[in-house]
Amino acid sequence: MKNTVYTGLANDDRRIAEELQAMGAFDQPQADEKSALAKMIAAVSEFVTWMRWKGEVGVYGCRVGAAHARRMEAMAA
Repeated sequence: MKNTVYTGLANDDRRIAEELQAMGAFDQPQADEKSALAKMIAAVSEFVTWMRWKGEVGVYGCRVGAAHARRMEAMAA
C-alpha cells in the first residue's frame, strides 16, 4: 500500500489508510503495467503510422482517398 497523503497530518493519514484497508479499499490486485519494451513497440508503431499518413497527405493532398489512390496506382503499375 502506498503512503497516500489525505490530510497532511501523519497520524490522521495513517488512521484514514487503516480504515480504508479495513473496509477493503485495497483488496483488488494492482493492475499490471505494460513493460518498457511493449511501450516502445507501441510508440514505434504509432510513429510509423503517423509517417505513412503524413506521406499520404503530402502525395494525395488528403487522407480520404488514399486507399483508393494506392489501389489505382497498383493496378496501373
